[in-house]
Amino acid sequence: MTSTHDSPVAAPREGVIAAHDPTTSILMWVWHLRYRSGASTRALTVVSSVLLLFAIAMFLLAESINTPLPIILVVNNALILIGYWLPGSHYRWVRSTLRQLNIHPWRAVRARVLRAGRWSSVVEVTDDGAPVVFQVWIDPAHRAMITDTAYLIRERGKRAVLRVPGSREMFPARVRGPVEPAEVPAVAVTERWAGLARDRLLWVAAQLALVLGVLSLVSALIWSSPYAIALAAGVFVCVLAVAAFVMRHRLADIRLPALVASGEWVRAAAAPSNWTTRRDSTANATATLRFDDGTTRVVTMPAASVDLLGAVVDSGTLWVTGTEGTVAAGFPGFPLLAVGTITRP
Repeated sequence: MTSTHDSPVAAPREGVIAAHDPTTSILMWVWHLRYRSGASTRALTVVSSVLLLFAIAMFLLAESINTPLPIILVVNNALILIGYWLPGSHYRWVRSTLRQLNIHPWRAVRARVLRAGRWSSVVEVTDDGAPVVFQVWIDPAHRAMITDTAYLIRERGKRAVLRVPGSREMFPARVRGPVEPAEVPAVAVTERWAGLARDRLLWVAAQLALVLGVLSLVSALIWSSPYAIALAAGVFVCVLAVAAFVMRHRLADIRLPALVASGEWVRAAAAPSNWTTRRDSTANATATLRFDDGTTRVVTMPAASVDLLGAVVDSGTLWVTGTEGTVAAGFPGFPLLAVGTITRP
């Protein structure tokens, strides 16, 4: 496939505090908003309240004092809390990570991937002359950027933060015991990143379908009432509508794999406009493109990542898979990608 060869993301400057980089500071702000403890508590409260209202409605429909409301609430809240305490959960490391990023600079270290997984990988880095093995919670596209170098921030203890060449995204890491190297499959970075963007949407849809199935099953087994099943379906439809509204700017990502494969990448000089970052680290951004033949176009990206926009600002360029209509926009060979619509100025 086409590759931009030179990285659009500059390596961290030696000795400069990580948080002093503008794009990194925005990503830190996003992590703070999304994963601060207060936000977690409020999210749990909202979900618990919805479940409580649903259980009360089931109780009223069943007209029975045997409705297991406490059990329903305890089980559902326990499932929610499990997500906060899984090994790779950002809630467990965000506070210490933000503090480290505000104090320390990135350090370039030699790195190699020992084992690769879908959700995490084992990476060996040479830190101060000694090999250290980390479990890193990183996606396959960013993992593929680790060839011989990575960037590390680590204080005393087992926790650390890793960054890879060609991106400013940050990944939690934890020291683990040594392992034997295994074969690491080759990854087409751009295609894999496009697939991951699509899979995130499909994963949300699968979760909602699972919720509908569980609600319907519980309603049928406990209340045996068509009204209860209808209410469960109504709750699901409402949740689906809310999810679609909240994620409406990312729905076009379902087309990313097809757009990446639809045409040849074309380079253009790019001048992005100002943007406002959302809590999911994306922004609705536009950029004026000037192609090599002098043609000028405007590309609108409803869900461009902060990482991608930072690369556009740094390099002054953007690659697209066409000069009209809906295209993939980003940097081939790097995990920097978004859906864009090109129009005449």
